[in-house]
Formats: sequence, C-alpha cells, structure tokens
Amino acid sequence: METAARPLGTVMQLLEELGHEVTYAYDDLVFVNDNGFLLQFENTGSVLNLFFNQNYPKKDADDVEQIIIPAGDKKGLSIITKGRYNITEQPDENLHIEFFYN
Repeated sequence: METAARPLGTVMQLLEELGHEVTYAYDDLVFVNDNGFLLQFENTGSVLNLFFNQNYPKKDADDVEQIIIPAGDKKGLSIITKGRYNITEQPDENLHIEFFYN
C-alpha cells in the first residue's frame, strides 16, 4: 500500500505563519513548539491528526485548535483533532510516544 506524498513544506509554512515552530519532524510525525503539540500525517498526504501533549494547558490547546484547523483548510490540509499524547525517554535513549484518543 503506497502513501501519498506528505506536504511537509506546506505544513511547516502553515505553522510558521501561525507563529509556531517545528522542533522536529520524523517519519509521519511533526513536533511543534517544544512538544506542545504534534501533527501526524495520515496515509492520505493532506490529512493530519492533531495531538496535544498531555501537559499542554487545555486553554492553549483550545486556542491552537480554533486557529490551526481553518488555517489548514485554506492551504488544502485537513487537520483533525484526535486527542493527547505522552512522550517519555527510554533507558536506551529512544523515545516512547503513547497516544490517547478522544
């Protein structure tokens, strides 16, 4: 099964225009604002899942959600809020990400 090309450049441009910074991009994940939230590409290139760090304040998450979804629509990106996540460093220096779906 092939995945559509991921428009990482468009996502980075969107985030920059909204005053956010991409702190790390790996495979299908784009970490934003020192892990405040992340975007995960779906198999369809222009569809992204939005997850907030479980430690990110709810009011800040609500503010981001209200701005990023319509701004993404204008750029041809469909951003869907999916839930929260927790990230921990493992003893072998790998990261473990646990997703909690709404």
